Amino acid sequence: MDVVFVVTFALLCVAGLLTLIRLILGASTLDRIVALDVLLTLIVAGTCVSMGWLRDGSNIALLAAFALLTFIGSISAARLVEKKEPYR
Repeated sequence: MDVVFVVTFALLCVAGLLTLIRLILGASTLDRIVALDVLLTLIVAGTCVSMGWLRDGSNIALLAAFALLTFIGSISAARLVEKKEPYR
């Protein structure tokens, strides 16, 4: 079972690296906002994988609150950018 956790964590790390590249090289502001949201989601997923590996579920409420705040922040930033940038 440990192999599954290690492979999952490795894939999340690769996805995080690719997301960081997209965050740095993003073409528009919306691309960067989406990349930041994906990166924060990957952090939450990685924390969930480590909680499963360690069999410790004490931070589930904290992770749910963090995921909700990142979602609300992404929606707010996307609405702000939508009002400022013209449609393409």
